Order: sequence, then structure tokens, then C-alpha cells
Amino acid sequence: MNLLSIYTSIVPSVRLIGHVDYVKPWKHFNRTINEYILYIVKTGELYIKEKNVEYHLIKGDVLLLEPNIEHYGYKEASCHYYYIHFKHPKISPLNISSYEEIVQKLMDKRKAALHSEYLSELSDTTPEFYLPKYYHYEDENELMSLLVNADSDYYHKYEGYKRIASLKLLEMLIKISRDYTSTKIESSQPQFSKAFVKCRNIQHYINSNYQNKITSADIEQNFESNYDYLNRVFQRMTGYSIMNYLNIIRVNRAKDLLDATPLKISEVGYLVGIDDPYYFSKLFKKISGITPSSYMKLKSKNSI
Repeated sequence: MNLLSIYTSIVPSVRLIGHVDYVKPWKHFNRTINEYILYIVKTGELYIKEKNVEYHLIKGDVLLLEPNIEHYGYKEASCHYYYIHFKHPKISPLNISSYEEIVQKLMDKRKAALHSEYLSELSDTTPEFYLPKYYHYEDENELMSLLVNADSDYYHKYEGYKRIASLKLLEMLIKISRDYTSTKIESSQPQFSKAFVKCRNIQHYINSNYQNKITSADIEQNFESNYDYLNRVFQRMTGYSIMNYLNIIRVNRAKDLLDATPLKISEVGYLVGIDDPYYFSKLFKKISGITPSSYMKLKSKNSI
């Protein structure tokens, strides 16, 4: 698998975006250009050769052509496709020695995302993403929706139109990378994929319901599995037990309320799902290292 490494902390710089619809058979012209070109096929077929590699693209296929490498069509065909010309300083071939190494790297990144704290100012994972040079994206309508919007905005030339196109492209590249990651893991490590989905769903449930009372019985009922099993899977994937994760979310939410509102500590505890002020204070200190009252004093001191 020909994989590229792209650093998504850098927004690509789009120079040109558009689409062509060749009803009559057509063959791509010969060209060498000093920028990346992303092709996404909407309908038909596109036969294109880059250096010594031939690509036959059909509906939903994505191809990233690299700078300063000759490419040209090697067969005529009717095709409707989108193209995006852009530059990016940190895209490079990914040196992977084996298929197993690829899968392990993808699994490590997916697990790191689960480990991340979404309320933290830190990034969810490292900015490096793995991008397949040639890939079939099953839900091409998702990409087409982004492309149509970016294409329309680009040619209306509203203020910031190139910036919008660049951000849309970055979103597309991340979606392609994530889709590739999911597909590879599901095909080679189905148990990991199932565990990941379970953990992600539990996280979503907790993030949406932390202000309510949540028990092990609630988790079992909502996810139709034994709680001990779910807890083991969740801890293995995230490093936290389910209840520990719930309490961390509650304390972080409490800090947000203490920072942004004049609410009393007991009211804040109630709003994050903890009725008992004593237990709330004890839990807050256990997770953050100081009591809520000390946190308030520290905040007041820092604001002077």
C-alpha cells in the first residue's frame, strides 16, 4: 500500500479547484507540475499514469498526484471528476516495512484518539495522518458535498474563498485518512474495531448524560452487554474505568462552571450530577488535586 504522511497542523494552500465533465471519450494531457493535485471521480472512468504506475479511476476513487512527477492519460474515457491543486510543505512517503506495521500504527493512532481528553487544550492526537495515495471512498456523496460547496464558494470569490477551499480540502484529507484507517482495522482486526466502536459509544453516552445519575445497570441496559465486560474493554482501550472517566468529565465540567459562572459550589456539583456537596468536594480534590473552594480562591488570586 502506497501511503503518504501528512501533517494536518498545517493547512494546505489551494491554488485552484474545479471540475470537468467529459461526455465524449477523452485522454488526459501530459504534464509535470510543482504542486499536488487531488482527483476525485464523480462518474465515469479516468485512466491516468504517474511515472511508471497506471491508475484506473472509477466513481468514488481518489488519487493524489505528487509534485514534479510526470503524469498523463493512457486511455480515452468519459469522465466527470473534481480536481484540487494545492501545496503543502509536510507531505512525504511513509516508510512502512510490512502490512502488520501499518495496521499497528493505525491501531495506535485510533487508540490515542480514545485516550485524548476532549476538554483539554492539547490536540486529540499527533497531527500526523496517514493518507493513501490511491483509494476508493465508499460514501462518495460525503466528499462530493464538500467539493460542491468548496467549488461554488471558490468561483463566487467571496472574501476568504481560498482559505475556505483550503480548510475544506484539509477536512477531506482527514476524512479520507479516517475512512482508510477504519477500513484497514475492520478488515484485519475486527475485534479491535468492535471494541473501539463500543468505547466510542460509551464515551458519547457519558458526555451527553454526565449530569444525570449513571449506574452500571444503566450502562448494561443501554449497551446490552455485561457491565464487567464493557468496563474491561473500556479500560483496555482508554486507560480509564467507565466510572473514572465519568467522574473526570464531571470534574472538568465543574471547572468550566466555576470559571464562567457565579454559581455556588453546591449548585455546580448538582449541575454535573453530584447531589452530595461533601462527596463532590472529595471527588474534585481526588481528580484535580485541590478542593473546589481552593480552586475558586486560586482563580480569584490569578484574576487580580
